[in-house]
Amino acid sequence: MPGVSDRDKCFGEAVEAWNDSHPDDQIPIETQQPWVLDNGQWRPANALDKMWNWMMGTDPYRYPDWTIDINGRPVAGDNKFSGDRFSNRKGRSGKTQLEDQNDMNDGDYDGLNLNPKDCDCPDEPEPEEVKEFVTSPESSPFAPPGWQFNPGVPNPGWSPSPGVAPSPGVQPSPGIEPGIGFDPMPVPI
Repeated sequence: MPGVSDRDKCFGEAVEAWNDSHPDDQIPIETQQPWVLDNGQWRPANALDKMWNWMMGTDPYRYPDWTIDINGRPVAGDNKFSGDRFSNRKGRSGKTQLEDQNDMNDGDYDGLNLNPKDCDCPDEPEPEEVKEFVTSPESSPFAPPGWQFNPGVPNPGWSPSPGVAPSPGVQPSPGIEPGIGFDPMPVPI
């Protein structure tokens, strides 16, 4: 498979995240789905095609950035952001990327792609919020009450704070001293 750009990986991750968080509203899309030319007709590669290509050491003909199911029919499209354009390099079919894609879609969706103009994207993207690993109990929703983070010890972890009694009926795991090593799970008495 040809190299996948960071943008295309991000697109695939975004579709996957949407589908994971919306089980009742899935987008019927497959990213980087290989397509093969079979007796003059394009179609998405199936498991047998993929196994055959792997055994023969060859690649299918084209990898559109995404294949979406429209009324039971696969339709291929590409992401064209930040100066991307359809390649004029001819594939094994003897046609350019856009010509092959239009043939994949039987001419019904000629030139189908996502781009800044059609997606109404701003010229400058908004900064993204980046989540950071939590290293202090004040900012962690996962720290049990009365426990503290011990970053200065080997294998830092959560352990009961000195002078703070654990919850009734709970004691630290046997054989591990509080404040040394990783002791995240109290053991019920």
